[in-house]
Order: sequence, then C-alpha cells, then structure tokens
Amino acid sequence: MRRRISLANKCLLLFGGAVVLTVLATAAAPWLRMNNLVDDGQLELSRRMAQIWDRLDRDSTGGLASYSETPSERAGISARRISIDQARARASEDEFVARAIETFEKDASTEELHGPRWEGLTREYRYALAVRGKEGLDGIVLLQRRSIPATELLLINGAYLISAGSVVLGVAMLAFYLITHRLILSPVRALKDTAERVREGNLTIRSDIQTGDEFEELADTFNVMLSDLQAGQEQLRGINAALDLKINELREANVALYDAARVKGEFLANISHELRTPLNSIIGFAELLGEIVKAEVGDVEPTPVQAKRLRYVDRILTAGRGLLDLINQLLEMAKIEAGKVEVHAQKVSLRDACEGLIGLIWPQAERKGIQVKLEASDDVPMVSTDVKKFQQIVFNFLSNAVKFTEAAAPGGKTPTIIVRVERLASSDPERVRVSVIDNGPGIPHEEHARIFDKFHQLDGGHTRGQGGTGLGLSIARELATILQGEIQLVSDIGRGSMFSLILPVEYDPANSAETALEAKFRGTLSGRKAWV
Repeated sequence: MRRRISLANKCLLLFGGAVVLTVLATAAAPWLRMNNLVDDGQLELSRRMAQIWDRLDRDSTGGLASYSETPSERAGISARRISIDQARARASEDEFVARAIETFEKDASTEELHGPRWEGLTREYRYALAVRGKEGLDGIVLLQRRSIPATELLLINGAYLISAGSVVLGVAMLAFYLITHRLILSPVRALKDTAERVREGNLTIRSDIQTGDEFEELADTFNVMLSDLQAGQEQLRGINAALDLKINELREANVALYDAARVKGEFLANISHELRTPLNSIIGFAELLGEIVKAEVGDVEPTPVQAKRLRYVDRILTAGRGLLDLINQLLEMAKIEAGKVEVHAQKVSLRDACEGLIGLIWPQAERKGIQVKLEASDDVPMVSTDVKKFQQIVFNFLSNAVKFTEAAAPGGKTPTIIVRVERLASSDPERVRVSVIDNGPGIPHEEHARIFDKFHQLDGGHTRGQGGTGLGLSIARELATILQGEIQLVSDIGRGSMFSLILPVEYDPANSAETALEAKFRGTLSGRKAWV
C-alpha cells in the first residue's frame, strides 16, 4: 500500500524545495561574477609580473634563459622563461604548458594564457606569455603564483553569500510556514474535523470557515450538502417507518392467506371425500337402472317411455361421471399442494403407453369423426418414469384435443389428432418428447402462460362452451415438474395447437425431494391466487 503524505508535508516539500532552488539560483549569479572579478584582477597582476620578469631577465642575460635559470629572487615570484624545445619536453608532464603551446602555435595573435586553480585551500594562478621571434614562437614565459589575498577574498565572498542565502532562506521558509498554516492548512483541518464528526453520525454540525476565498465557498457547499443529507435521512426514516408498517400488514395478510389456502385445501379434500362416497352410489344406482331398462327393452324398439328412461339415465351417468372427474381433480390438486405425491419410476415403452391412451380416447374421437394417429420414431429408448402420471398428462392433452377439435362435417375433411413420440437430439441429459398435435381453434399468444393457471378457461364462444374446470393443464404441469420434465406449447389462432411433454430418459431419485418441494411451493402460490 502506498504511504500517505499529509498536505502540510507536501506543501513543505514542494514549496520549500522551490524556495531553496530559487535562493540557490539567485546566489549563484553574484557568486560566479565575484569569482570572475577576482580572477580577472589576478590575471592582470600576473600579466604585469610576467612582463616585468621578462624585461629583467632580458636585461640580465641578453637572451633566452636555460631551463634551470630561476630569476624569481629578483621579482619575488615563481617564474621561468623556457625555449620552445624545453616547453615541448615539459608538455608531457605539465598539461598547462601543453595547452599553452597548442594555443600559441594555433593562433599567432594570442600572446597569453591564464589558468587559475585551487591548490588545497589556496588559489593558485598560472600565466603563460608567448615569446615570438622572426620565425615564430621562440619560447614561453611561465609564471606561477599563490595569492593569499585572492584566496581570502574568495572565501569571504562565499561566506557572505552563504550567510545572506541562509538568512533569506530562513525568512522565506518562516513566512511560507506561517502563510500556509494560516491560509491553507487551517481551513483544511477545520473541514477535515467537520467531516470526521459527520462520519461519526453528527449531521447537525456545520463548518464555520470565514476566509473570503474558495475555502469559504467549499465550506458553504459542504454545509448545504449536510442540510440536504439530513433532510434526506429524515425523509428516509419516515419512508422506512411507513414501509415497516406495510411489511407488518403484508406479513399479517400473508399469514391470513396461508391459513386461508390451508383451510381451502383441507376443505376441498374433506368435501371431495364426502361428495365422492354418495356420488359413487348415485352412479352405481344409475348404471343399475340403465341395465334394468335395457333388459326390459331387449332387442326390440323401445317405447317412448322406455326411451325417455334411457335418456334420463344416460344424463345422470354423464353428469355424475363429470362431477366425479372434477372431484378427483380437486383431490389430485390438494395432494400436489400438500406435497404428498409419490413417484414410482419404472422402465416403460412410450410407444406402448401411447397406444393404450389412443385406445382409451378412441370412442370419444370416433363419435366426433376425428382420427387419432401415432407417430413414433424407432430410436426412442425405454424411459424410466411414473407410468400413471405420464398417462394422466398425455391423456389430458388428448381429451382437450378431442374436446376442442370441431366434429367432421359431412363430406368434409376428416380432422386428425397426431400423437408423436421422438427422441431429442443433442440433449444432455438425454430426453424424449411426446407431443399431441391437433387442428383445433388454436390458442392466442397472450393466453399461453395463463391456461396453466388453476381454474382458468379461455374466453370465446367455441372454447367457453366446452365446459371443464380449468384444472387439467394445471395438474399436468405440476405432474410434469414432479417427473423432472416440462410442458411446451406451440399454438396460434386458427392453426391448431401442439402440447409437448419433455421427459428425461432416466429419472433421478436424488432430485425427487427438491422437485416435489418446488411443485408444492408453486402449487401453494397458485392456490392462493385462485383463492383470492
């Protein structure tokens, strides 16, 4: 994690560094200028000394001195006049002599060369004067001297500059420290303290900064933000209180709905049992009466009274069996909502099961002139599922198809219902699909999801006139979920319908408890909506 640096330290580092650089840059110019002035004065002094020494040496010797001559006792300086050959011999050891020879030979107008340097703590000046003859450079006068006054002057100048720079730097840093802490850091710290109090939960605090600049504007904006935040929190508290009240009301309503759904389920189960017992007796006696009337008639044409009796008995049986079917559906739905449906999975041939269902529905289809066909692929495997529940789902599809398909008109095309059994390719896990396809009136798209709700029936003249409880498809969907499958619907107005049951080839008992719980929860929710 990157180390954090406070604003005060940042200001100190940045502005302090800028002040130091400014002072150093300001002091460097006079420092260099004073050094140049001292060096220029020493150059002029060295020039005069060399000229005096050269005149004295010429007067005393009348020509070029040898390398060993030292007339410095007369001039009081360390000076020597050497020939060009002696200078070249010495150039390999003395860089100043080599530079003097190169300068004088390269430019004939150059007569002197000056080279100051520090020798320890003393300023040393070296001066070379060209001695030219008719043929060019004949020799060089070398002067070397140490100037104690110049050294002292340079050191004094440096001390003055360092002292002045230190004073200026100290005053600047002090002024900078006072300005930054008073004008910048103090408002920032005040805002920081206010923000920390707000973080602790105190929204009543306000920042009181009066600097007349952007910090005061920032403090005013911060105070406005706090006021808005405080108002928002008060509003949120009111909303939360109202929401808690609504949640409590919803919880109470939910409990009441749950109790109502439970009572409804118990009522349906009890009343269905109570109704089925006398209803079975009514159906039984009606069948007995029908057999008695048929026995009286025999093979002859029934009299009008006998025909009326047969018609009445047939109506009693039709109504009784319809009511018994409704009661059985209510009991089945109550069992599903209670989560008491058990699955007995076994290997089954879907072709054989569908052929049996077609045999059951054939009398109803034949009365309306409808043809029922089976289309089964050869690659359909044996399926592990609950045979009774599978037959209940598919038979519901078949009965609806026969019910809503119009009867064949005289001389018209024969209506056809197709039961198709196929294996789904490229599915993991492996699955099969059983579809019931009819050419009935069709179902509009907006009703595709609603027809699986309890007690829901399609509006419309033909479909509404067919009767029914609206429980068949709802029960079929719940049973399909229990069998770890699903139901798909493809339909449109005037183009018929295709109801498909998709099942896995292998029923997984490990997921049966979870599947039953989901079906129970979904059935309970659907039951509540139906009850409301």
